[in-house]
Amino acid sequence: MKRKPKFHELVARAKSGDEKAFIQLVYRLNPAVKKYSRRSGHHVECYSDLVIWLMSAIHQYPA
Repeated sequence: MKRKPKFHELVARAKSGDEKAFIQLVYRLNPAVKKYSRRSGHHVECYSDLVIWLMSAIHQYPA
């Protein structure tokens, strides 16, 4: 059975350009992203904006 990678490992891999690691991060953070995107009333636009913000935040995160 494969172990689930730790959050900081995924961040480090995503920062180095690993697309699969970024997708795993989005899936892990998906409940929170959905929650905050529903609050705006414009779910689809806000969801995509939050995912784009997440990409930017990951690249700025000191790992």
